[in-house]
Amino acid sequence: MSDFVLTGATVLAGENLSPQENSWVKVSEQGRIADVGTGHWGGSDTTQLDASGTIICPAFLNGHTHVIDGFLKEVGFGMPYWEVFMPPEGLRHQALAGTSSEVLREQLDRTLDQMIACGTSLFVDFREGGRPGVSLLEEVAADKPIQPFTLGRFAAYPPQPAEALNANDGALSQEALREISGIVEQGAGFSLIGANDLTDEGLAQVGHHVRSLGALLALHVAESPPYRELSIERTGQSDVHRIVDHLMPDFAVHLTFATPDEMTRLAEASIPAVCCPRNHAVIGLGIPRFDLMLEAGMTVAIGTDNVILSSPDPLAEIQFASRAIRAIRKDPSFPTATDMLKMITINPARILHVDHERGSIDKGKRADLVMLDATTHNLAPLNDPVAALVNRATPADFKAVFNEGVQVCGQPLEVV
Repeated sequence: MSDFVLTGATVLAGENLSPQENSWVKVSEQGRIADVGTGHWGGSDTTQLDASGTIICPAFLNGHTHVIDGFLKEVGFGMPYWEVFMPPEGLRHQALAGTSSEVLREQLDRTLDQMIACGTSLFVDFREGGRPGVSLLEEVAADKPIQPFTLGRFAAYPPQPAEALNANDGALSQEALREISGIVEQGAGFSLIGANDLTDEGLAQVGHHVRSLGALLALHVAESPPYRELSIERTGQSDVHRIVDHLMPDFAVHLTFATPDEMTRLAEASIPAVCCPRNHAVIGLGIPRFDLMLEAGMTVAIGTDNVILSSPDPLAEIQFASRAIRAIRKDPSFPTATDMLKMITINPARILHVDHERGSIDKGKRADLVMLDATTHNLAPLNDPVAALVNRATPADFKAVFNEGVQVCGQPLEVV
């Protein structure tokens, strides 16, 4: 690949996604952003590609997914959450256990292609099935212009005996710790379904072990009232307080039923949130109050969660989330459009410790870019490019998607 420059665009530049009209982005032959500027491109030895009439924004990072269940689309629609999603008896887990690896591989292939077309360059997946489950996803993604951060889980549940969990007494076995090591070796880290998977001692063991391996650690937290009540019944504490006291994950997923005081505690512990509003809305659990998390000082990212119920489209997720939270607050001013767009760009990059590489259009970072055609019937006339993305843009408005400087979607751009 030779270097090139995209000229004449409105560029959402820097970590604050500041719109810069009539701007250019130079991409090096290594697939990095070599420079960003405004006005006429003065160089003569670099191929110029016409980006006039477009918006260029950072490619999206999807903070939480379960991409394996796309073969079950709309199965369980209208059923209670616990009947579909709770292992090991939930409909989803039963279906996964009885499905061949060939079917799962075919579905993963389709889903990843869809995610690429939606402008996603990286996604964080909670992957069932132990080390083999992680391997399957990593293998399918290996030849695609998208990077999974795969956080594997124990192959069997529960990982501790029911007697130990009910009494909140007992350590995790050495065999279980070895399983975690194998999962981390294959992927990017480790995930739990939730804090109720383990005793307090088990949580502390997992936290220490995963950190010693230099890997990511995350789990679902405050996802439903019954789960929260079970934690209190067993341990005297909610799952939010338990993860702060014993686990200290890199981030907590959902937090739909976290209280304001718990959000403050998470903020003080520097534990970020990843929220998935569409999935929790469709299964009737409610809308996570990510607005209150922001006000408490938490870093918040957005994920699309299970493909079984929601498309893996980050723009669709923030558009739903933005509308829902404004309706709940009865306030159209907060969170701002920039707040929302950060939840699928720089915020997840920070949470995953890759903000030196991804999440914004800055010199030296990867040239992972989404170019939108601002002349479509949907977007024209363009008055506020950030609000346009957060309020109405869809992949149908995309003109091109770049991954490390390589165009992976869209028609070839004209040379100036």
